[in-house]
Amino acid sequence: MAGELPTGKQADLGQRLVSLHEVVARLRRECPWDRVQTHATLAPYALDEASELAEALQAASEALAGDAHEAATAIEDLVSELGDVLLQVLMNAAIGEQAGTFTLVEVLETVEAKMLRRHPHVFQRDPNAPEPSDDELSVQWEAIKAAEREARAQRIAAREARKS
Repeated sequence: MAGELPTGKQADLGQRLVSLHEVVARLRRECPWDRVQTHATLAPYALDEASELAEALQAASEALAGDAHEAATAIEDLVSELGDVLLQVLMNAAIGEQAGTFTLVEVLETVEAKMLRRHPHVFQRDPNAPEPSDDELSVQWEAIKAAEREARAQRIAAREARKS
């Protein structure tokens, strides 16, 4: 299937993720700057990195229509910026792990569940059924988002009720 890793690369992906997770955990233990970071102190960096990623995405998109050298440089920049955003995720997960509030595994499980829930037309569709139209997808998206907002409101209300 397009976009899937070739045989053998799945293990490489897992090993690279575990290795980077270990690097970040060591930084949190041994680097004076990284050790004192919190979710709040990292927030401005997350915004900066997201902005730089958006610029790199635009530049790569434009460069791919140009010459090969320009495209290669833009893709190299894009890969670097994607790494910087991933680092923000891993640093915040490491903070959560150290605090005992959440783990990287929970982050991965949560985003996977969200993608499965938000894409029933991919993961729950009868393979013989026609693909939904853009209008049908838009209606489906709004219904899913409304259900997510309602579930979040209920979680917040329950949390507030427990506080009282």
